[in-house]
Amino acid sequence: MEKPKDKNTVRLAALLLLAAGLSFALAIFRSAEHPDIYYYMGCVRLVLEGKVPFVDFYTHYTPFTFYMSSLPAYFIGTDSTAALSIETFMSIVNALLIYRLLREEVRDRALCLFAVAFYATSLFFIDGMCYVLEPFVMFWGLLSLFAVRKGSLWAVAVAGACCFLAFWSKQYGLGFFALDILYLLLSFRTDLKALAGRLSLLSIGFAAGACCAVGPLLMQGATLADMTALSGDTYEKFGLPALLEGIGYLLLVAPFLPIAAFLVAKHFKILSREAFPVVCFFGIVCFMVATYVRPYLHYIQLPLPFAIFLTTILLDRYGGERLKRWFKVSVIVPLSIMVVIDYNFIVHNERQDVADVAAEVAKLIPEGTDKVYVSTRLLCVAHVNRYGAPMLWKHGMKNGFMEEGEPLRDNILDAGCYVIDPVKLEYLRREEPQLLRHIEEGRHATRIDCRDKRFVAIVYTTQ
Repeated sequence: MEKPKDKNTVRLAALLLLAAGLSFALAIFRSAEHPDIYYYMGCVRLVLEGKVPFVDFYTHYTPFTFYMSSLPAYFIGTDSTAALSIETFMSIVNALLIYRLLREEVRDRALCLFAVAFYATSLFFIDGMCYVLEPFVMFWGLLSLFAVRKGSLWAVAVAGACCFLAFWSKQYGLGFFALDILYLLLSFRTDLKALAGRLSLLSIGFAAGACCAVGPLLMQGATLADMTALSGDTYEKFGLPALLEGIGYLLLVAPFLPIAAFLVAKHFKILSREAFPVVCFFGIVCFMVATYVRPYLHYIQLPLPFAIFLTTILLDRYGGERLKRWFKVSVIVPLSIMVVIDYNFIVHNERQDVADVAAEVAKLIPEGTDKVYVSTRLLCVAHVNRYGAPMLWKHGMKNGFMEEGEPLRDNILDAGCYVIDPVKLEYLRREEPQLLRHIEEGRHATRIDCRDKRFVAIVYTTQ
């Protein structure tokens, strides 16, 4: 018979899953349309039209996510509702994979269910509910871990191919290849022959995936030089302060990590006896490195499952009832706060605010304007473009896609219309007064407000 505490944990997990389901449903139809959605789904539309990445259009991301999304997008479309539906589906699949991996290590089924319920709920407030690439990376990465843990030769080869697909979904996915290598090193350290064979097969699987994915692009006219931006060299790195900010984000999302640290310090021998907890620890470290580049909150989606794995395994092995209770409390408090905040954000329907403002802006743009410079936090190029505006520009982006060799200042000076928010306006007044005079000279300024009277933007037009 199941103990009462297990029943309470299951009830708590059910409540979290209900909150996650409600949050996902609301987000799909009412959350703000994050500008990245239009960039990513624009790439998906080009793939559906038969365009080839690095040949017909430029992207600084590895493109497999666009191909994965193109299949459901063919049937349900490429608008924001479709994008968030695809993202939700991938997140649910990942939650099931996390549960399956946990059940291989953790005996307490109720604890596993609670941990997975937390994961599902937490996705809603990690940088909001928007279409990002991390769930696709996580899908292939988790499959690679699932396969490599089987240990058989064929499974290890499949794990290598999955590692490449994780990388081909977004560059950070390469970290899973390192984690799979670490797992094999720890699992077969006493059998060097078996270790060498499996490391070879892991590399062969990775290389085979690379040949199957990159080869067709090269045959259609892409060159390795076209893919140089995938290295991230052109990305400005924010450095140690960004990494520290990222660690703060991780502790905000996973406040139970001090419990894991306490148990590791008390039972350090587990790191010398078992491979998977060590892999989980280095998984947190490996994917936190991404925040060294930029401290984006959605980057936390990659280390979070490893934090859940490590903490849940340690609690199952060594945690008493008091520590398990603290684990649940540490999860519920920040989740409750963030879900309430995001629920309030969604109920106010900022998506409608964006639509209203974008429609107003589009009405003001004179017919025949060939370039519009858009710089606002609420709107992006595609927001306005979908309401009938002509070719739009923002920070070197043309029709929502990056264009190389287009100086930002030249784009601004050459624009016929400007849409600027209060933050950018203040920056121009302070840092670029001459540029602001150029924008204002001979143009009519129209202020745009949201329904709640928030000052959103000024539209400068020649008419």
